Amino acid sequence: MTEFIKLALVFILIVIGIRSKIFVGYLLFGAGLLTAILYRLNIVVIFGGYRDVLLSERFISLYAIIILITFLGRLLKELGYLDRLVDASESLVGGARTASAVLPALVGLMPMPGGALLSAPLVGKVLADDKYTPAFKTAVNYWSRHVMEFCWPIYPGLILTAALTSVPLGTICLMQLPMTLLMIPIGIIFLIRKIDVNNRGMGHLFRPFLKILSTIWPIILAILIAAIFSIELLYAVALSLIALLIIERPKWLPIREAGKSAISYRLPVLVYGVLTFQKMLELTGAIGSIPQLSTEFGLPADLVIIAVSFTAGLLTGILFALVGLGYPLLAGYLYHPDINLANIFLAFVSGYVGMIFSPTHFCLILTNEHFKSNLGQVYRLLTKPLIILFLGGLVLYLAGYPWDLF
Repeated sequence: MTEFIKLALVFILIVIGIRSKIFVGYLLFGAGLLTAILYRLNIVVIFGGYRDVLLSERFISLYAIIILITFLGRLLKELGYLDRLVDASESLVGGARTASAVLPALVGLMPMPGGALLSAPLVGKVLADDKYTPAFKTAVNYWSRHVMEFCWPIYPGLILTAALTSVPLGTICLMQLPMTLLMIPIGIIFLIRKIDVNNRGMGHLFRPFLKILSTIWPIILAILIAAIFSIELLYAVALSLIALLIIERPKWLPIREAGKSAISYRLPVLVYGVLTFQKMLELTGAIGSIPQLSTEFGLPADLVIIAVSFTAGLLTGILFALVGLGYPLLAGYLYHPDINLANIFLAFVSGYVGMIFSPTHFCLILTNEHFKSNLGQVYRLLTKPLIILFLGGLVLYLAGYPWDLF
């Protein structure tokens, strides 16, 4: 119980820090240090953890990929790609309303931390009217950006799920597809329908769709390179960016402007803050306090699965990390000694909701930073649809899903 109280204290202070508008990079760095102190971690281990993160391939690759995303997004904007993408999307049935939902979802096909940096400027351009608050723009971009994360097969979190559980990746994706199908109408009801339908939606579908493909080809190319050649997305994005430079041959000015946007002291602080917070949680074993508490009180298996998965998602804010931290703790419920697809489904849904709620989630942090919105207001917009999404998954689970279909 004492260990759980320590963890709860850290999160209470994180919430207070968010409400006080402290930069999240500094906040999470401090939260990680506080966690280490509360758990009486040896100072040598603490410094070793910070050093390991700084020198780790994960930190370098995450920072590099965020730089590349930012550079690619700004370069596409400078070359007029984003304007053409917005114009094509607004020509779809529903105009700005459709574009606000479609644009982040298209960008969401590229599974990488910080991918919302690409879609946020697009949503901002579509919702340029002052009637749309920064918090609303953040919520729209954040929600639509993640609708494919339940079932898009190149997300690392799904690949890790298949690897840990020994369930085929295709089975995982098909099993969780209903959650994507549920997430879309929930987003429409609570967010998208509040957007005005402009007069540009002419009922076209095919021609705007071809225009959309012609403006997002660098993103599609990166996905295809990663999927076909099984290389890391960092290198796939780099190759796609090189192809864009060769084809467009931009002048120095747009390249310089894109470079200026990509270089910011806040980005490495942000990445380092998130990763060191996760590192301290791992070194202290803090995440283990939740299942221990559940066992002590004799809680039922499904409640333990929900609690551990949700907490793992809330702590890490990254799909890959929540699976890597949460699933081994729940191995006896999910895949050892026998595979239980229903429990795997429940664990993913619970962890996903925790991840979307998490103040450490890169897409939330970066989108919020882009729109300069108030996180408290963003959470108020997201809480009800996320609760309904979770309840929808819970109903499926209680009804016996996946009903031995796989």
